[in-house]
Amino acid sequence: MDKSRCLATEVTERSWEDSVLKSETPVLVEFYTSWCGPCRIVHRMKDEIALDYAGKLNCYVLNADNDLPVAEEYERKAVPVVLLFKNGEKRESIMGTIPKEFSISAIERILNS
Repeated sequence: MDKSRCLATEVTERSWEDSVLKSETPVLVEFYTSWCGPCRIVHRMKDEIALDYAGKLNCYVLNADNDLPVAEEYERKAVPVVLLFKNGEKRESIMGTIPKEFSISAIERILNS
């Protein structure tokens, strides 16, 4: 994963609570691993979403191999997966490489709830 092109901030076990759980803005977190091919597809889509929803949605990436305790807490046994949080609660889970429209629908549900 080319972090120089990444529009989302890396979140870790150390920053998880402040960045995700205490955020007043809804949050999208992409769980990935460096060896996951499909993660690259989701990563590009997440970057587009980060641009489209700038100011309305905080976007993060979490390396599931490096921060296994967080991945295990949210029962992430496979990648790629995107979790959406609002008010510190996981509200939506998007698994695998799905069309961008499905992610947009989930984000809109979160923003309008």
